[in-house]
Order: sequence, then structure tokens, then C-alpha cells
Amino acid sequence: MILLELKRYIRTHQNVTEENILNHFDISPDTLEGLIRPLIDQGHIKESFAQASCASGQCQSGCGHNDADKHYFWTDKRHKSLAIPLKVQPAAH
Repeated sequence: MILLELKRYIRTHQNVTEENILNHFDISPDTLEGLIRPLIDQGHIKESFAQASCASGQCQSGCGHNDADKHYFWTDKRHKSLAIPLKVQPAAH
């Protein structure tokens, strides 16, 4: 059930951070990884890493963001092709 809810959440928001998902569903990063991997393999969800704007330490804000944020994107078009077995028969003479 949570798999469908996770899929619906990402589709509704289109672009969500890993932290948003962890907070919304109150799950651990390992649990999220186990749940989201099949959805990524299906091709409707794509993950990427966005570097925090202050990762260089030049912002002087003391925010401490040095890690890249993982984002998940919903895509209406699948990004992965499906493996379809294909048989080639020799031409008749």
C-alpha cells in the first residue's frame, strides 16, 4: 500500500527531495531505497542529485549544507526501454 502512496506522492508533487519523502512517510532512508528502487526500475521515477548552493562554504551563513540533496522526479514518459525478446527468421528462398 505504501508503494502506491509513494508513487502517488511523487506524481502529485512532480519533484520532491528525499528528505520530503522521509518526513512525509516517516520512514528511514534504507526503507525508502527499498521502496523506490522498483519504481525507478519501472522508469516513471528518476533520481538526481542537486548540489546545495552553499556547498562551497562561501555563503558565510553557517548553514552547514555540504551534501548533495537527492531529488526524485516523476516522468509521464518512461525513461527505460523494455526488454522484448525478438526472433529473426531467415528469409524464404
